[in-house]
Amino acid sequence: MVRSMTGFARSEAECEFVACSVELKSVNAKHLNLEVNVTGGFTEIEVKASRYLREKLRRGTVRAYVEIYFNESIGNIIRPDLGVASAYYNALNELADKFRIPDRISLDTLSKMKDVLKYRLTPSVNEKIWECLKIALDKAIAILDEDREREGKNLEKALVSYLQRLENIAKELHERTEGLLEYYREFLKKRISDVLEIEVDKSRLEQEVAILAERADISEEIVRLESHITSFKRLMESEKECGVQLDFLCQEMHREFSTIAAKSKKAEITSLSIEGRTLVNKIREQVQNIE
Repeated sequence: MVRSMTGFARSEAECEFVACSVELKSVNAKHLNLEVNVTGGFTEIEVKASRYLREKLRRGTVRAYVEIYFNESIGNIIRPDLGVASAYYNALNELADKFRIPDRISLDTLSKMKDVLKYRLTPSVNEKIWECLKIALDKAIAILDEDREREGKNLEKALVSYLQRLENIAKELHERTEGLLEYYREFLKKRISDVLEIEVDKSRLEQEVAILAERADISEEIVRLESHITSFKRLMESEKECGVQLDFLCQEMHREFSTIAAKSKKAEITSLSIEGRTLVNKIREQVQNIE
């Protein structure tokens, strides 16, 4: 199955006193590049979410945005750091005395100082949050998979069209190889006559034709090209992730067309190999986005 690495998903889950929302955005990449951002400073939850997503996802640049809400009171989860608060209070009062500032430190001012108020979640609360978030993550992953599969079907349609043309090119190359000996014979005979303006020795001509035909033989390249096309189609139909293998096959097909172009002395074969390489480049552009 062809599945794109591009996709988007949004989901929510609500459990007891907590609600979680998840947003996943994915684009193509050679490997899995994951970035998880949980708002509110839930460090432990963020680490768990990152590990969980790495188990579920394989390739792509994936950005996960998570928001956690408490829909009812769950006790003293926000506690003051009295040591930090005292340090701020004393420092601010010292400044006020030093510069003879009449205003005194208010609770509003003190509460806005960094690290004065901190989350202090119990292990049981953390576990409840994680269980809720895991539900939201599973929903988002399922939606993302559906979105990727839908995009993958569009990619598959384009690839099937390109592969059909590649198969036709391979058949045409087979046809163009027929009568190559006679073509090379006339080719050499004309070249020698044009350059040297002498009668061509038939036995020597046949030797040169045989050598040229051997060097310019593209039958093995065509067979390998057909094999790569067959493997490409089989991988597209499999249920496994196939993006890396398809990219490798694109490289191999491009190599075969390049070799054919380098070997051939026939304009029609060269033209077909150029068209083939152009098609393979188009295929590879699509393959870059396949998981």
